[in-house]
Amino acid sequence: MGRGKKICGLMGRGMRYVRTYGGARLYRKIRERRLQNRTERHYPRWLLGKQPGKEEKRAQREWGREQKTKFSILVPAYETPPEFLRQMVESVCSQTYENWELCIADGSLSGQVEEVLKPYLKKDSRIRYERLKENLGISRNTNAALSMASGEYVGLLDHDDILFPQALYQIAKAVEAHPRAECFYTDEDKVSFDRKQHFQPHFKPDFNLELLRSNNYICHFFVAKRALAQKAGGFREEFDGAQDHDFIFRCVEGAREVVHIPEILYSWRCHASSTASDPESKLYAYEAGKRAVEAHLKRQGVEAKVFHTANYGFYRVRYRLRSCAASELEAWEKGLLRKSFEKCNGQNGIKVVYYGKICNKIVIFPQKTATDKYILFTCVKKGRPGKDFLRELVSVCERQETGIACARVYGADGRLSHPVEMEGVHNPFFQTMEGLKEGYLGYFHRACLQQETARVTDCFLMRGEVYARLVGENRKDGEELVSLSLERLSAQVRRMGYRIVYNPWAVLYERK
Repeated sequence: MGRGKKICGLMGRGMRYVRTYGGARLYRKIRERRLQNRTERHYPRWLLGKQPGKEEKRAQREWGREQKTKFSILVPAYETPPEFLRQMVESVCSQTYENWELCIADGSLSGQVEEVLKPYLKKDSRIRYERLKENLGISRNTNAALSMASGEYVGLLDHDDILFPQALYQIAKAVEAHPRAECFYTDEDKVSFDRKQHFQPHFKPDFNLELLRSNNYICHFFVAKRALAQKAGGFREEFDGAQDHDFIFRCVEGAREVVHIPEILYSWRCHASSTASDPESKLYAYEAGKRAVEAHLKRQGVEAKVFHTANYGFYRVRYRLRSCAASELEAWEKGLLRKSFEKCNGQNGIKVVYYGKICNKIVIFPQKTATDKYILFTCVKKGRPGKDFLRELVSVCERQETGIACARVYGADGRLSHPVEMEGVHNPFFQTMEGLKEGYLGYFHRACLQQETARVTDCFLMRGEVYARLVGENRKDGEELVSLSLERLSAQVRRMGYRIVYNPWAVLYERK
């Protein structure tokens, strides 16, 4: 793409964004991306230092020769540019773990892909190729690749993307370490079309179903047991464009365990027609993604509505309110606009408990067990809740798997007053989201996405039964009060088997 054409394309997208969301939001979006790029400026050097040397590669190959686990890499090809195709194939051939097969189903109308592959097919019998009679679409083409697979595990690789040499080795090590696991995924980055620049690393959390409902954060490199993939029904053409998101949902729904490997092992090619470069190039994919989330929720028996957000590929899940009347909560919130939380304490079965934000943020519990259905903990005494604040918290907290629902809280200075933390993120370039300005999204939009978190925020709602268990487990004879740090409270709630869910749509603003 010429420089002039590229600039015109960027300007066109910018104008459409401004018309829809306003110039201020576009400015923040551009500025945040630039700040993130600056934070990650040393990423290419860091990535180079993480690659295995000759001796380490040799050791990986020797270890792999003693293993029986076989991986089938599924690649649906369609008119792939020759250079991209060669690089994809060579990245698989360069794997230090050698028990693999590359299953390529080619739906191209021309013979371009076949001509490129002929030398590889003669040289390596592990490469399997089928020329389809017609282009069946991305899902059915991938299903054709799946039908070729004979490995115990299948991995998804786009026809123009790249695997790092140690990718299958790391997956095989994870298979050995987690014998119950049936799904695995890794961290990833983007690579320029000429492979000269790696950028935008995506350091992911451990399996997080709430986040997966907000965005297909798992994406690449995803590996699943072949039997599980087949039982899930393979890929469905009605979700073309978001077929991976739909497929991943159906796999993790049936998996005994899902394992995250916190290493960059996959590079997503970023070129002119790629959604990685131009999110507007495949708008249909984001509509398909919304339908994939809706289908998953329906299978799980979860009543909710799914909405697009201002950012393509990111969704808002609004759970149905069941335990309280929306009109009652609305009246409660109108009272909050005029009064402090303290004035509303005890209304509609919601008890309000304050705690100090200093001295390690110790939360004090009264010794007696709670009779209230919900307890709202906050260190903000003078707060202005956003629209549907309490409804958003209750609709998340009333789900049996959730013990705590957390709000997004902005301090009197207009900045996020707490971090947003998920388990399993190993990001050496990360800067905490605490202090993030209002209107900014955070790393991979995480300040604005529903997710299971590792710890509570500065305002959170707890179910009465969870509160009673916490008090009971921490009560000491002769003591009138029970005190817990937020770190201990968070850890204990999770050990009890409950999720802590951050709902960014429940917003609280601290008044000066």
